Amino acid sequence: MARWRKAIFIGRTDPDTGLDEYRKLAKSKRITVDIFTRTPNASKYLPEYDIAFVSGYLAILEALAAGVPVLAYYHNQIKKDYLLLTPFTRFIDVFTDFRQVNLEYNFKRIRAGQEWARQQTWLKLADMYEQLWQK
Repeated sequence: MARWRKAIFIGRTDPDTGLDEYRKLAKSKRITVDIFTRTPNASKYLPEYDIAFVSGYLAILEALAAGVPVLAYYHNQIKKDYLLLTPFTRFIDVFTDFRQVNLEYNFKRIRAGQEWARQQTWLKLADMYEQLWQK
């Protein structure tokens, strides 16, 4: 298993973002977490980190594109569905209880996620959701 030393959190500090859970996880695994809440273009720092603690759609795509493993938190069924029913779900890990997080990552999956994310455009995303809504 890789030793995760540095994590990045990008997002709001509201309870629904999981910041407290990410902090508990980091403390239990002795991972340093740098928190970016109002930093313009915080995604430019992603390559400096071993893992991204993010659960927002755009932040997940940015982390994937940077080749950084994603660990996303959910606190209710809607957020769980939001994370597990997206096209990028096969490239990320999600959790609701920090004590049950497995930090073993498949680097082939991370590279595949990076390739996938780099091919995404707003037009592709819009087309995908239009097809979904037509079903």
